[in-house]
Amino acid sequence: MNEEILDGGSIRRTDDPGEPQTGQPRISIAEDETPILAHMATGHYVFEIGTGLGISTRALATTATWVYTLDIDPWVHDYIWPLLPYNVAGITNIDQLEYHPGLVFIDGDHNTPAVIADINLAHSVCEPGAIILLHDTRYPNVRAACNGPEWSHIETTHGLSWKTV
Repeated sequence: MNEEILDGGSIRRTDDPGEPQTGQPRISIAEDETPILAHMATGHYVFEIGTGLGISTRALATTATWVYTLDIDPWVHDYIWPLLPYNVAGITNIDQLEYHPGLVFIDGDHNTPAVIADINLAHSVCEPGAIILLHDTRYPNVRAACNGPEWSHIETTHGLSWKTV
């Protein structure tokens, strides 16, 4: 694998053709975010929106009962999904979820309407008391989707925000 380590321990792959919507290279979660994701996933069925490079998926899978990761990009299906742990299922459709997740991790399209749509999707599939966790909330487009008083923010390298449903 051709990986480049960025500031904060995020990873970028040099063979990544980029996000389907923007062509921008994918950048993984940072080192300071990995233990937070693992902690929040402990014992849960997890639904991840946006597999990306699979770094967050692996962090979630270390403690989750099962992770369903949704991605629309064929490059991710071909190059990332085959490398994921045994307790991860790559899905292309929400109908493939077999359980109501206790944690939904959102790191998909970063434009505000798309993030809001992902949050609404998370609400529709969660079990009561579930956590919705957003990545990249230091980006204004993502932060705009989670500015209400029900959201808590964790100041990490890329920003994490969460709320209980």
